[in-house]
Amino acid sequence: MSAPDARSVRSNWESEVRLAAVYEALADVAPDARLKHRLRSLAETETRHAEAWAALLDSGGGSRTTRRPQLTARLLAALARVAGIGPALALAGAAEGQVLRSYLNQVSTVTDERAQGVLRKVLPEELDHQTADGVAGESIEAKLAAQDAANGDGAVPAPEEWHGGGVESIRNVIYGVNDGLTATLGVLAGVGGASVNPRVVLIGGLSAMVASGVSMAGGAYLASKSQREVFEGQLAREAAEIEAMPDLERAELVQIYRSKGLTPAEAETIVGRITSDKKVWLETQAREELGLDVAQFENPVREGLVAGVSTLIGGAIPVAGYLLGRLLLGSVANGFATLAIAFVVSAVFLFAIGLARSFFTGKGGARSGLEMLAVGSVVAALTYGVGLLFRA
Repeated sequence: MSAPDARSVRSNWESEVRLAAVYEALADVAPDARLKHRLRSLAETETRHAEAWAALLDSGGGSRTTRRPQLTARLLAALARVAGIGPALALAGAAEGQVLRSYLNQVSTVTDERAQGVLRKVLPEELDHQTADGVAGESIEAKLAAQDAANGDGAVPAPEEWHGGGVESIRNVIYGVNDGLTATLGVLAGVGGASVNPRVVLIGGLSAMVASGVSMAGGAYLASKSQREVFEGQLAREAAEIEAMPDLERAELVQIYRSKGLTPAEAETIVGRITSDKKVWLETQAREELGLDVAQFENPVREGLVAGVSTLIGGAIPVAGYLLGRLLLGSVANGFATLAIAFVVSAVFLFAIGLARSFFTGKGGARSGLEMLAVGSVVAALTYGVGLLFRA
């Protein structure tokens, strides 16, 4: 097996092990028996997939670590205990979508026949998670609810009960905190380099914090509103096409799935399931043909508030670090020492934000944390250097 194929197989094994651990951990904290059963069923499926990739690695395809990734599972279980099961399930859905996209990409990039055989085995089940039980891209909690309804296990809870927190909102929190922290840290460093007056530095940091929060709130609101308006217009047109020429739309969907590496029989089976429900058909057609996913379009007001508040919180971190430096060092220290303490506090949070960001990017947590820390460090260094030039 080539080195790129071995890396892909090892990554697949790690992803499936991680997902199995996530579903097991969430099953332990799930509030009712039906949800526990569904989550454990998903965990069993992911475990089977992990075993298939492990067998390929053990047969000579590459090495695998004995340490099983548990950090993500523990963090999501803790989130479920604090904020409810909804946000944790939404993040699990984002992770599963990342794995599916990786599999679909590997259909055309992996050359090893044994690895392709495992892909053919696990990919239909992963696609089944995304299509048979609900709209692809829909959050895992909604799909679990749909399964319960289909199996007669009870009434589906109200949407608000299942969708306690969407993936888009969680993503906006992470990136909002990062933007607020980086921008405010940069202003603190720049003003601190230009002035030794701590009041001037603090006013600069507070101004940057507030301006970033308001700007992010307005930007997120307008972006979400524009996305929703475009989506509604495209969806209306797609609905008309499905009603006017259903056979042509069905054939287009089959061709799309065949282009992703599925056999004609697999594509026909999946499309048959999708088109049996007009709502699922419409949303899937819009996503696959137009690149529009219903899960991407959140409430504009809510997203504006989430982005604004999270940016303010991020901006408050370096400001709090600067105040801590003044408290610890007092007036005996120079401005650079106080800024250094603000940077250390910010650096810890930048690394933590990078860890959280890795959940959406699929990169390693430590790597993402170091990348985020490097970006923040460069911003602080450059702006501090500009400030020194102005002081000179």
